[in-house]
Amino acid sequence: MTPAASAAPDTPPIAATTYIRLAGLVAALAAFVLAFGPARRAAQRFGLRVGMRTPVLFQKILCAGLGVTVVRRGAVSGPGRRLIVANHVSWLDIPVLASLAPMSFLAKKQVGAHPIGRELSMLQGVVFVDRERRRCIPEVNARMLDALRAGSPVVLFAEATTGDGNRLLRFRSSHFQAIRQAAIADPKIPAFVQPVYLHYSRLAGLPMARFTRPRIAWYGDTTFSPHFWRYVAGGGATCEVWCGEPIRVTADMDRKTAARLTEAAVRKLAAEAQGRRS
Repeated sequence: MTPAASAAPDTPPIAATTYIRLAGLVAALAAFVLAFGPARRAAQRFGLRVGMRTPVLFQKILCAGLGVTVVRRGAVSGPGRRLIVANHVSWLDIPVLASLAPMSFLAKKQVGAHPIGRELSMLQGVVFVDRERRRCIPEVNARMLDALRAGSPVVLFAEATTGDGNRLLRFRSSHFQAIRQAAIADPKIPAFVQPVYLHYSRLAGLPMARFTRPRIAWYGDTTFSPHFWRYVAGGGATCEVWCGEPIRVTADMDRKTAARLTEAAVRKLAAEAQGRRS
């Protein structure tokens, strides 16, 4: 079955030049991983900071190949230990964020089950979580703490699933414990939560409308392949990354308070982003 045949019924015809561009993108990314992957994995194994920006370049190439224009509004990095908390709209969220600065991600364990997914995860830096086993949360938080103490910001999609891009879901507080543990473990090093709102504002150069948002938002029962080809046929997108003021986390701040403050900050960013003329 060809990729076009597996696309959703409302997918526009995909031009031959698009297939050529995607083939070039795959070749470029494969060459990149072969050239820089081994050195990056060796650095990770020995706890070295060499090559930390390698994944940033990889994700920039990926965004360019997929036609994603990333517009940053505010600073996404800074001093101290940092948990980056963002809304979750699409599979595009990871390359968008990771193209801005070195960071690690919290991801479902299924991502690492596939050889390609495992290779890319090792390159980027990922903490895997089994969302079906809540008793594993303390172990996951401990691995998040290790990443934070090693100097890597960790990205948490606190909604724990993707949404339709029109509204925010309730933030879950379980993994906010990791940044609180960082504040307790090293009180002399400041710990922050960085609120971020991902706003996909344009599609194919035109302002995003509610009826076109499903070309970006990946949620519900939609499988990846049809959604990917529907996006590719759409002509690229613009994502504005709105970064709010960091929230200082101290040892006496419980995880639920941290989650509530962060959710309020992200909702404020959402209102500002959606109220701005694209």
